[in-house]
Amino acid sequence: MQRLMILRHAKAVPWHAGVEHFPRAQSEAGREHAARVARWVCDHQQLPDDILCSPSQRTRETLAPLLALRPELEACTNFVPQIYGASTRTMTTLLDRAFTERDCVLIVGHNPGFEMLAFEVIAPSERQKVTRLPTGTLLIVDFATGWPDGAGQGHLSHVVRGKKLEGKR
Repeated sequence: MQRLMILRHAKAVPWHAGVEHFPRAQSEAGREHAARVARWVCDHQQLPDDILCSPSQRTRETLAPLLALRPELEACTNFVPQIYGASTRTMTTLLDRAFTERDCVLIVGHNPGFEMLAFEVIAPSERQKVTRLPTGTLLIVDFATGWPDGAGQGHLSHVVRGKKLEGKR
């Protein structure tokens, strides 16, 4: 079995005219949500063998609490410029490469690409479990037959929203 962890960046400061999207930082709420998700992953899940992260400010900040809790993960973390604004095809190509050598991959990035990726890899019978991917949401998708054979037939084992983990450790 192989596992894909899809993490949409946590809430960022609001965008307004004249501000570039790429360097936008997390909001205070986003930092809190990212920290909760990181604690949940460390407490409840197998850690990823490979991490693919968009290099934007808010995605780096979303990943930072996990790396702070488990510094050994820095060795398997790759900041991949192609993830920023990526199409589903680009992300599946990146995942094809990652899964040739790893069994658990965490990808951290942005919508709308991440919602489209989720709908593409999750089995049709389970897609109603996630109709959208709000900021700070982690999806954990298991592939019984591995990747890429199981892509499109993934079992959605967890939907974790940082906002819903309030106060939980």
